[in-house]
Amino acid sequence: LNVGPRRSQPSQRREPRKIITVPVKEDVHLKKAENAWKPSQKRDIQAEDPENIKTQELFRKVRSILNKLTPQMFNQLMKQVSGLTVDTEERLKGVIDLVFEKAIDEPSFSVAYANMCRCLVTLKVPMADKPGNTVNFRKLLLNRCQKEFEKDKADDDVFEKKQKELEAASAPEERTRLHDELEEAKDRARRRSIGNIKFIGELFKLKMLTEAIMHDCVVKLLKNHDEESLECLCRLLTTIGKDLDFEKAKPRMDQYFNQMEKIVKERKTSSRIRFMLQDVIDLRLCNWVSRRAD
Repeated sequence: LNVGPRRSQPSQRREPRKIITVPVKEDVHLKKAENAWKPSQKRDIQAEDPENIKTQELFRKVRSILNKLTPQMFNQLMKQVSGLTVDTEERLKGVIDLVFEKAIDEPSFSVAYANMCRCLVTLKVPMADKPGNTVNFRKLLLNRCQKEFEKDKADDDVFEKKQKELEAASAPEERTRLHDELEEAKDRARRRSIGNIKFIGELFKLKMLTEAIMHDCVVKLLKNHDEESLECLCRLLTTIGKDLDFEKAKPRMDQYFNQMEKIVKERKTSSRIRFMLQDVIDLRLCNWVSRRAD
């Protein structure tokens, strides 16, 4: 699974292996050692373990369902989902990971994936470390969304490291390669963030996440004035603004929109982001009725 930008690890140059300098006659010993190596017994046992086979078969079925999932196929595929056996924490977490990755990778189908989660919401399984207690689908799904939402700091560390590598590089080919890698990592992180926010919004509309969680998301996105956060803010408010904007929450919503208007007026962000912010401000003024299809 693609899980977003990975931390690039510094290459550790080891001392040349002594094997390079040994006399040729010692090759026989090397060959024997190489032939004697076998995959770890533990891995073989795990692969043949009936429970592990069941788990992998479950994940295969879920992937197959996800690959076919469209609004038109939804009811038919949910019948297959209801027949799946998800009875351990490992299996439940695995299913959530598969659905989550697909949902943020394909935001245009996030409504269908959110509805699939609603069908799974009653699932609960024994906790791996405390078999007497149970953990439910909603809790694990929320943890997964939260983990992705808070990945920004780790992403920033990756970008900073790549930027330093780029600045230190002198060869043109190396600079081009590092520049492309940095831009690709930023673009991948941006797409994941937007996919995650869209999915979170759809889960909220289905009452699977609370208003308090949504307000936390809005506050965090407004706190950072970077373009990615502001774009995610616009996507989130476009998706759920109407559901958050009622009488009791009006003071908080007014506060958010005052900040957004200030950002637009300060003109410190790109025109693309300012237009997105202004569109959401206008949408609220029109009582959340869009003048055009999203």
